Amino acid sequence: MAIPILPLEIITDILSRLQSKTLIRFKSVSKQWYSLISSRDFINLHLTQTLISQNPPNLIISQSSLFSSQISENQNHDFHFSELDHPLKPFRENNPTFFPQIIGSINGVVCISLCDRSSVFLYNPSTKTHRLIPSFSHRNPELEITHGNKTADLVVFGFGFESVSRDYKVVRMTKTRNNRHRLASVYSLRDDSWKCVNDETIMGFGLDYGETVLVDENLHFIVFDDSNYKPKIKCFNLRTEIFSIFDLPKFDKRFSGTQYVIKELGGCFSVLLNYENPVLERGGAWGLLQVDLWVMKEHGNEESWFRLFSISNPASLEVLTCMKPVVYSKDKERVLLELDGLWFGWYSWANNRFERITVHGLPSHYALCETWTFSDSLVSLGNEGPGMIYSHLDLSGGYDQH
Repeated sequence: MAIPILPLEIITDILSRLQSKTLIRFKSVSKQWYSLISSRDFINLHLTQTLISQNPPNLIISQSSLFSSQISENQNHDFHFSELDHPLKPFRENNPTFFPQIIGSINGVVCISLCDRSSVFLYNPSTKTHRLIPSFSHRNPELEITHGNKTADLVVFGFGFESVSRDYKVVRMTKTRNNRHRLASVYSLRDDSWKCVNDETIMGFGLDYGETVLVDENLHFIVFDDSNYKPKIKCFNLRTEIFSIFDLPKFDKRFSGTQYVIKELGGCFSVLLNYENPVLERGGAWGLLQVDLWVMKEHGNEESWFRLFSISNPASLEVLTCMKPVVYSKDKERVLLELDGLWFGWYSWANNRFERITVHGLPSHYALCETWTFSDSLVSLGNEGPGMIYSHLDLSGGYDQH
């Protein structure tokens, strides 16, 4: 009895619901399947199906190297990390002081760099492909930021995707000594080139170390008012390439010391405030006094800030110095927290319940540096030219921003 052959449309729909690692193996089934799975339309369809499924993304962390793990929401389920074969490993092997850092993640593409920002890569952990971003140089030698050049006090990067032009962009901001010069520039993957951008908000605000966060095609990072050192959020719109500034939520005035952690949660911009013990400098006990998570329901609208939860006794969660949100659970009733850069747990704000997660596969002698997420994706960043890469990224549907 002959086995019936399914129509190509049904085969395509079935395959688009599988994981990337399975599909990569299936390329060897036949020339037809290789052509189908490698096509731009199928890559877009697979990414759309990934977003529709709303399955938890994968964790990716930078430590001595880059490690990834699937996120399980089952109670008492451990996280099992494994080291990624990322493009920064040869640098690390040549110089153990070079730690990898994560700049951003979207559509399964992760932007990574060395800790000195001398080399920046786009990297897809699912397809194990990558591309080196060309280095940036400026005609003014004082503004050239290269390895070993001490003219810059701070270099901040951001990474995102702009849907109208279907372009991936890397944003680079620098501040030189005494704030004498500041420079903002943007790399376009579509054009494979850098350009300087005008920043009318640049005067009067100093850059801060920390993550840049992508929400609604806008990159966000913390700046400080030079006159009173008051923190604000600076925003760069990837479509208009215009900067703007808006206020953080109101702080609890009972506490003097505050750490600010910005994050994208469920498509919204959020900030977690870690209130430190104000008597530390006078020999007080080490630890946090309170943790508040604020979410902006409407992007750019300062009136839409609302406090999702407040933890008045962080010590009960065994956290000492810093708490960071990572991602919502699928039902958006819990949030995955990274505590002290050492371990994870699910926190339910409705009943103030915390479930600690056991972590496997990480070197015990290092603390976590950064925790991000990435989605399963077939986007290839291999040896094709810029135009070929861009064709793979021609997304017709939605996109993730974890």
